[in-house]
Amino acid sequence: MKGRVYVEYRRLGFFAVETEDNDFSIIEVRSGIPSLGDELIGGINSLGEKQLYNETTKEELDVSIKSIQLTLPEAKSYIKDAARGK
Repeated sequence: MKGRVYVEYRRLGFFAVETEDNDFSIIEVRSGIPSLGDELIGGINSLGEKQLYNETTKEELDVSIKSIQLTLPEAKSYIKDAARGK
């Protein structure tokens, strides 16, 4: 599945990725850092540890998919809560 980085919180490594299904997945990046607008390919729509391919920068990312099938407000709220340590 393809997705596009839509929201980022680089300090914690959390990103909201808009999927082809027009919902959002939250990823925590372990290695590599995507940027806003980057196109990602991989298992964005299922939870767990994954390797995603950043089609924009041509690099592999090691990530943990933390949440899936969120609305944009839910995705932003998830990242805000993570930044507050909740």
